[in-house]
Amino acid sequence: MALRILLASDLHIGMRFVEYEAIQTKLTAERLACLGRIVEEAGRRRADLLVIAGDLFHRVNVPRRDVVQAAETLSAFSGGLVVVLPGNHDFLSADDELWPRFREASGNGVLFLQYPKPYPLSAYDLDACLYPGPCGSIHSKENAVGWVRGTQRDPAVKHHIGIAHGSLEGISPDFNGDYYPMRPAELMEMGLDLWLLGHTHLRYPESPGKNDRIFLPGVPEPDGFDCTHDGYCWDITLSDDGGVSAEPVRTGGFRFVEEKVDVRGTEDLDALESKYAEVEAGSILLRVRLSGRVSHETLAAVGPLGARMADRLLHLDLHAEDLREEITLESIDRDYAQGSFPHLLLSKLAESKDVEGLQLALELLEEVKE
Repeated sequence: MALRILLASDLHIGMRFVEYEAIQTKLTAERLACLGRIVEEAGRRRADLLVIAGDLFHRVNVPRRDVVQAAETLSAFSGGLVVVLPGNHDFLSADDELWPRFREASGNGVLFLQYPKPYPLSAYDLDACLYPGPCGSIHSKENAVGWVRGTQRDPAVKHHIGIAHGSLEGISPDFNGDYYPMRPAELMEMGLDLWLLGHTHLRYPESPGKNDRIFLPGVPEPDGFDCTHDGYCWDITLSDDGGVSAEPVRTGGFRFVEEKVDVRGTEDLDALESKYAEVEAGSILLRVRLSGRVSHETLAAVGPLGARMADRLLHLDLHAEDLREEITLESIDRDYAQGSFPHLLLSKLAESKDVEGLQLALELLEEVKE
């Protein structure tokens, strides 16, 4: 019988977003809202397994209310079974209260993968066995799935699935090997049908093929300007004959977008404003860096533009320090006293059309002013 899995990881419930004071409450609440969307999507797709491959929580001391709400949200899954793996942010600790609270609130429909051992799922009417690698600390030079090598497989079980959290060689930025490093060849040599991983915030593979057996969903809800995608999980089907098909499912609510705009006139500012005037603008956090040399009128239009866009967007971070006024005889007359050395020098360079010399002279004069 085919097995359908919805794979998510790295929700990081409990992130504080202190750098976004005005919208901090919205961003923190969105982590739990995203979990709700994942559960709903898994139910709609009739998934047999909903897998959270680590870092459901951002740290081990998240508020009790968040732990309880996350547990209750997962318990509402209308499909087969939810399985949750501790990651390196929400790692297992002998003295923490995170996972005991979670388990108390989650009920029988949520299986917590606490031990590095096989978990047969026959009791849940699923023809599968899970091989998890729970994390016991933030850092580790060794991955948590070495125990799987050589483990006896029950030949009566159809699907054998590894679940782990850590960096994947060639995909994850783990230059010192501090985050439970795994190699694709090492995982494949263990002889399982499928590996479901968490930790890396980018989706892998980007375009899955029929021979892919290792999947990373990336973050389901973007959490910063270094996250350029919309937030995803995987819908994976493992067929009776061992074939795998996978489809990315968008789950993110908010988007972090970064733009660099070379401004030459007000039409470029108008184009930027029009681009983010659509209905979805209220879910976008936008960082814009403007650069170029423009007229006095264009430069004066930047402030009002920023005010209008800030009203529409969830958040606007506008940088215009690299946008300068175009140097003209009129601007030189306005900014420097007639007959002064700076006025005479800049006027002569402007008349000679020496743009590079004019720019250099102006920068040197501005440095002297400071």
